[in-house]
Amino acid sequence: MSTLDFNEDPWVVTFSPGDSLEDKLKKAAHVKPSPAQLKWMEKEYVAFVHFSINTFTGRQWGTGGEDIGVYNPTELDPMQWVKVCADAGMKMLLFTAKHHDGFCQWETVTTGFSVKEAPVKKDIVDILHKGCAEYGIGLGLYLSPWDMNQKLRGLWGSEKYNGYFLLQLQELLTRYGNVGELWFDGACSDYGIWKAAPFYQPEKWYDYIESVQPDAVFRMYDPFYFASVGKWEEVRQGKACLDWRGKAVRWVGNEGGQSRENEYSVQPVFDREIAENATWPDLGGEKYYKDAVGAVWYPLEVNTVVLNQWFWNEETSFTRSLSDLINVYYNSIGNNGVLLLNVSPDNRGLITSCQIKRLGQLKEFVSKTFSNNKALGSKISVDNELAGHEAASMIDSDKMSYWAPSGDWDINESSVSIIFELGEVKEFDNILLQEFIREGQRVAEWSLEARVEGHWREVAHYKTIGYKVIKRFEAIKSDTVRFNIIRSWDKPMISSFGLYLSCIPEEEVEAGGGVVKGPGPEFQTSDGLIPGLNYTYYMGGIQCAALIESVYSVKPLKVGTHTKIDTGPAEAEIGYSLAYRGYIHIPAESTYTFKLESANGSVLYVNEKLFIDNDEPHDIRSVEKQIELKGGYYPIKVYYTSFRNEGLLNLSWACPHFEMEEIGQGNFYHKK
Repeated sequence: MSTLDFNEDPWVVTFSPGDSLEDKLKKAAHVKPSPAQLKWMEKEYVAFVHFSINTFTGRQWGTGGEDIGVYNPTELDPMQWVKVCADAGMKMLLFTAKHHDGFCQWETVTTGFSVKEAPVKKDIVDILHKGCAEYGIGLGLYLSPWDMNQKLRGLWGSEKYNGYFLLQLQELLTRYGNVGELWFDGACSDYGIWKAAPFYQPEKWYDYIESVQPDAVFRMYDPFYFASVGKWEEVRQGKACLDWRGKAVRWVGNEGGQSRENEYSVQPVFDREIAENATWPDLGGEKYYKDAVGAVWYPLEVNTVVLNQWFWNEETSFTRSLSDLINVYYNSIGNNGVLLLNVSPDNRGLITSCQIKRLGQLKEFVSKTFSNNKALGSKISVDNELAGHEAASMIDSDKMSYWAPSGDWDINESSVSIIFELGEVKEFDNILLQEFIREGQRVAEWSLEARVEGHWREVAHYKTIGYKVIKRFEAIKSDTVRFNIIRSWDKPMISSFGLYLSCIPEEEVEAGGGVVKGPGPEFQTSDGLIPGLNYTYYMGGIQCAALIESVYSVKPLKVGTHTKIDTGPAEAEIGYSLAYRGYIHIPAESTYTFKLESANGSVLYVNEKLFIDNDEPHDIRSVEKQIELKGGYYPIKVYYTSFRNEGLLNLSWACPHFEMEEIGQGNFYHKK
């Protein structure tokens, strides 16, 4: 196995041009987390807190031109936020110090668009810093590179903006103690998705973070370039090594709490740029090593929400179900990742009771389910074990101990089975596994079998383990299980093995907003109206459908009329936006349930008022809401954007007189 003659950090390896696939995989097996990444991964559970001027305007994305006087929480208590998060078991709180609108929630000298000019003049970051210290959890900060207020002022978009941004970083990273994580959102509706803002200088941001907060990790700005064009060719030719700081954490690629079936902390570097490939369903798999020039430790972070949206909204917010959040838990902490779960203080400045209840239910589920390892006390049998690293190490409580096999390991030929005799028949429906990742992520295929009535039955079969995986299956009763490592890129090292039975607490269903009393119709008859909706079709998708008509990144290609709300006018499968405007005919007074289904993001307005917000998290999903309406003709508009998934858009309705159906021809109109 050939190697480059360069000194490299253990969290990055550069392959030699003559390396075989097996050579590359074995080298990747020895890539390790940096101390900062390891410390971050061991936190497992982090709070995201979205609170800003958007909380008071009802928007998810602001404009930068808001009246600062609306920022007026009546019971502002950031210490309550910290306590709620600490009580929920979260190990760090990551706060949106500045969102895309540019409003700053600390005592900054950089702008007047901040708390120092608002009715409530409190340095939120300072209060959170003190609260996190008191409750023994870490502090993280979100600082949006996109700044719409500075765009209005003419600074964003110019080379001078980088100095402005670095000064904000300096304030945040030198005043408030240790910062464990920085979050740089790639959102920027003035440029295409995954496209770089040409005047940003993110490498200078990262340099500064490392100089003043060397223990911090960061979610990098999209896109990230491993090297300049010239340097990349040198790396490919074996004349230079990859540069990797060992501080970056990897965004899962969506905001709904989903992850891949198999998640790799070690990522092959096969392209100069990291951008939209973060959303690929099989990222990290062996097939990508064929053209890879190296590999890096790049651990997973799953960011999603307790509510149905990031910022609290009095009209549209509701709490996600417990079963939904349990799935999120398995997709993040249970799938070799860290969970970054957002809570949303309301316009009083307090986290609402429904969110607190749901966090408590999730904590109860985790505590009760994983407090009784059915594998403890097992008699363990294995053909080979390395002296000092016996199989019993997998069920002790020492995170520094692990089992490893003796002898050489062949990537294509070696395998091993470990049998756990439980002593009696026990019931379980979860397996928990951990690798000793201080020496890398190595296992590439494994399975679990249970002996039932004298026969082996496979109950789980996956590829990755990494820091931790928890896999569910149908509950089974057995007195003996067999854990098989079918493929590993080098000698496996397993630090934890557990069998558990789910214990799901009773869930109280939260209301999804109830029935809204709608306005009166604008017209009683169709006089002056023509069938069909006006539409504008735009080239380009953006991250916030509500902003389609207020940004420069989407360009109108055509206009026309259409008989229903769907993707019919689109000329592409992905990467476009649509805006529908017109009137809907309500046949009779009743309570109507509207369902807006889309991929990526959509919003529905009735009488210019936001009625359904399906904009975030960006995913394939539907949102339903009820409204009381009288008969007549109502102004409506629907904005839709497609940029991560192929286009999908439907608007349906139901009422006591008919079941849910697509709203079709004969119900939509526009003015003559």
